[in-house]
Amino acid sequence: MNNMLDLAIANLTSPIILFFGLGIAIGFAKAKVEFPAAISDFLSIYLLTAIGFKGGAAIAEYGMNSILLKVAGAMLAGVITPIFAFYILKHIGRLNTDNSAAIAGHYGSISVVTFMAGTIFLNNLGITYEGYINGFPALMEVPGIAVALFLASYAKEKKGTEINEEFSTGQVIKQVILSKSVVLLLGAMAVGYFSGPMGTEMMEVFYKDIFYGMLGLFMLELGIIAASKLGEFRRSGLFLIIFGVLMPIINGLVGAFIAIAVGLSLGGATLFTILAASSSYIVAPAAMRISLPRANPALYLGVSIGVTLPFNLIAGIPIYYFLVSYLIKLSS
Repeated sequence: MNNMLDLAIANLTSPIILFFGLGIAIGFAKAKVEFPAAISDFLSIYLLTAIGFKGGAAIAEYGMNSILLKVAGAMLAGVITPIFAFYILKHIGRLNTDNSAAIAGHYGSISVVTFMAGTIFLNNLGITYEGYINGFPALMEVPGIAVALFLASYAKEKKGTEINEEFSTGQVIKQVILSKSVVLLLGAMAVGYFSGPMGTEMMEVFYKDIFYGMLGLFMLELGIIAASKLGEFRRSGLFLIIFGVLMPIINGLVGAFIAIAVGLSLGGATLFTILAASSSYIVAPAAMRISLPRANPALYLGVSIGVTLPFNLIAGIPIYYFLVSYLIKLSS
């Protein structure tokens, strides 16, 4: 227990987490700190291309054939996690179909920022992980959203109602695939894959040396946004606050079992678990606005950014590390 507490404290004192906390404090204090839209877009583009490039380069190093089972596991996690979330929200939380599906889509998708915080956590511990894990965020974005939309459509068909007539599920999936996050992640993965070691060496300054500084600025802005969403969300009820804490743990368990089953190392399984436990706030909101316009953005953004993101960054990451460590010991 003391060891876990020490790791939690170390995680909280990481500059990246402290920048996030600073942003929350600024948001609550209502200080006039705003990021210009162009700067926000640049930071997002930089981080997405950086993680995609590194993932593609690592996949090229390992070879695609050697990681097919791991890739299948990542896709499976993206399918399973929104199913749990949808039925918990609909049958326990008593939310309507639109809100249940919209929130479930966020929890089936992933958070790149939480993933990056997890890599920093492992680096601080000196724990290595498979480099190709950097490519998994792009692979796990689409399945969770697609499954959530399918569940919404299925539930509405049973009741004789229809999902937004202007957009079919196929069109929404296309919109997700062509969204900024997925295009940049997959595109940068392709660049990293085909450029190989030579490309990695050429881009080292841009995608390695200044990476954490850029991430710190991004986390500062994200903390400000999270503080603003939490105020709206508090009016929505206690259930979603509890859900925002417990759902990532449930999804983390799913991710941990899959990660260990496909043979990932301690570091790789921890990052896989962190991805499964995270919730989207970039791709999923855009998809839900299109396909489920009647869903309440204050609910799905509030629970994802206002509750789950802070929980994962502050407490979740050390919890998932110890969970994976314990399960690996049991299985050995």
